[in-house]
Order: sequence, then C-alpha cells, then structure tokens
Amino acid sequence: MRDLLGQVVRATAGAHDSEQLLDRVAQLLTGWADWVIADRLDEPDLVVRVAAYGRSGPLALPGGLGRVSARRSAAAAVGILPALVGAPQRLLRLREHDLHAMTRDEEPRVALQASAALSLGATDLLLVGLVARDSVVGVLTLGSASGFSDPEVSELADVAVHLGIALDATRLLAGQRALATALQTSLLPALPAVAGLRLAARYQPAARGLTVGGDWYDAFDTPSGLAVVVGDASGHDVSAAVRMSDLRNLLRAHAVDHDEPPSAVVTRLDRTAARLGLEATATCLMGQLVRTGSCTWRLTWTSAGHLPPIHVRAGRAELVETDPDLMLGVEPATPRVDHLCDLLPGDTVLLYTDGLVELPAASLDARLQELRRTVEGAEANPDELLEALLAAFGPGATDDIALLAIQVLPAIGEAGDQAEPSAPSGPPA
Repeated sequence: MRDLLGQVVRATAGAHDSEQLLDRVAQLLTGWADWVIADRLDEPDLVVRVAAYGRSGPLALPGGLGRVSARRSAAAAVGILPALVGAPQRLLRLREHDLHAMTRDEEPRVALQASAALSLGATDLLLVGLVARDSVVGVLTLGSASGFSDPEVSELADVAVHLGIALDATRLLAGQRALATALQTSLLPALPAVAGLRLAARYQPAARGLTVGGDWYDAFDTPSGLAVVVGDASGHDVSAAVRMSDLRNLLRAHAVDHDEPPSAVVTRLDRTAARLGLEATATCLMGQLVRTGSCTWRLTWTSAGHLPPIHVRAGRAELVETDPDLMLGVEPATPRVDHLCDLLPGDTVLLYTDGLVELPAASLDARLQELRRTVEGAEANPDELLEALLAAFGPGATDDIALLAIQVLPAIGEAGDQAEPSAPSGPPA
C-alpha cells in the first residue's frame, strides 16, 4: 500500500480519544491485511479490546481472541503479549508453522490465541507494539492469508512509532481533562434545602479536549435571603477553574458579610478582585430570593454581562431581558443595577451559562429563542427541565454548561407535599 504512514496520519488527525484513534487505524489497515485487531494497554495490567475488522467490516472473533470491548487482566503474564514486549522493535512476526507449533504450547492462553489466528485463515501474523515512553501502550494484530512483504512490515513499524506517540498524547489529554474536571466539580456545592422552593442544578464539562473552565453555579443563605448565582470566568483550562474558585469564594464572603442587594455585593466583588490583582474577567448573574407571602417570593438580581434568566409561569417561558452591566474585571467603578421579579406558586426561574446556547456561526438570538421554546415545552419539575435541556443542547456544546433552576412550590395541600430540592448531578465519570 502506497504512503501508508501518510494515510494513517490523516485518518487519525481528528481522533478525539484513544478508542476512536485505534478504531480508525484498524479499519484503514484492512486494506492491507485480511483482518486487524486493535487493543489498548492500560495500567497496571489490563488489555482493552477496542476494534476488530475484516475486509468486509466488523470481525466476529473466535473464543481465543475474546471480543470487542472486552477487558482482560494478567496480560503481562499470559498469552503472546509477553513475547511481543520482549521482541526487537516490539514487533513479532509469526508464520503458519510458528502458529501450529504454538497450538501445542503448555501455556493455555498462547495455544488458544494461536488456534484462533489459524481459524481466521492467517498464514502470516504480525503483532505490532505501539510504544510510548518505552512502554507498550497498544497492540495491533494483523492477519494475512497471503503473507506480508518485508517492505510492508518495515512501513508498518514506522506507522507504529507515530501511533505510539499519538496514543500517549490522547492519554495525557484525558488525564489533564479528568484533573481539571475533578478540580472544578469539587468546587460546585450541594444545594441547600429551602422550605417553599425546589432547586436543581447541573454541570456539564465541555465535550472535547481540555476545555474545562470557569463555569459555576451556587446557592446559599445570606442575611438578605437565599443567594443564587451562575457565572463564567474567562478561559477554558485549569487556570480558569482556579479563577472561578477565587471569584466564587469572594462572592460568598461578600454576600454573607452584609445585608445588601446583589448589585452592591457584585460591586464589592469586582473591586476586591481588582485590588487583589486576580485579573479574573467573568460574567455573573447573582440573585436574592426573599419570601413575600406564604407562597410568594421576590427575586432581586443583577447581571454582570450575563445572559438573561428565563421566567416560567403557567407553562409560558419568557426571557427576562434587561440591559446587563459590564462583566467583572473590566471597570470596578462601574455602576450596577438591580432588577426585580415577583414569583408565584409554580413559577420557575432558569439561570444558565453561555455554553448552553452559544455555538460558532450560530445566531445567539435564535439560540436563545430556541432555548425559551424548549423550556416552555419541558416538564415543570426542575430536575426534569434541566435533563431535557442537556439532552437538547448538551450534545453539540463546545463549552462548559452550568444550570440552576428554582421553582416556587405551592402551599401544602394545593398540589401535594412540598418536596426537598434535588441534589445536583456532577459530570460523567
């Protein structure tokens, strides 16, 4: 096959993770071998079967070779893998007579694997170790009935060098993203139980790459009432999560220190961040909920460059649009304004970050209207509402998403007992 290395590089350039990378390679190499199996090796001693293809499509594997998506431990001690790890250039070539001899091996796993390869018609078997940092991190197993030429084997060795580096890069990226996600989610709070209200929250990290950043939600008691917050610190990395933590903690401290409206709290937050030299630009919407009757509440909020909340009443959703003030970190002396919204039993307020609606080359106004319609057509229960929104908007999101929904409960006896607020869902493990 001409320019095999170039084809592999092009095929794997856009792979999102190790599974997609190995799957693409296995499919590509079936133009060169009769069948290909791709495995990933995970620490401490685990083989993960990622893909198996023949020339006509997915390959049904005999028992000795396991199955796609299988995981097997003790890989370093049994089977053919130990021989591959010790082979020169981590490349092991087995001809038909070698495989027949191995079917009589005293080690049962070796005999099973050799028999399975022969049952697939292999007269020439190549096991290619994919090496990163002097460790085998993946294995390609290629079978051919007609045999491989020496130049083909040499070219495949070059391909293995590239794939080992690519696998190592995807592994490092996955580790960094997991670390950033763990850092950010550890800072997201449990929601308080508030009589007369039901709260629900969700956080979803960005779908691809190391794009975990500064989105957050919060809800806590203050001298002025229940504070509810969503915000988005600039950036999409671990540093953004750290800046988010700084702003969230400062906002909490200022909010519980004085009995004052959200505009004053956010003003003090902005000035404190500037004085401390945090260099943390962010959008933020902070609200305070105060009970005004047995089942009525008043929401007072201020917006530091944030998207408008959505107010749902009697099945109708409305974007509560106001002129937002400057975002945090731009001009600490800027005046900030409070806005008011009276809430009745059954009303719901949705706060969200821009990752829910912003997409490259998409109209923000159109996306906001799509969000409003989706909210209007969703279930009234806050948890079900947030799940519906993530199902509708989450799969295509390119940024983090933080959601917070607050619902005013009816009086006991009007629509059943008041329920406790639902615990927030974290990101997928």
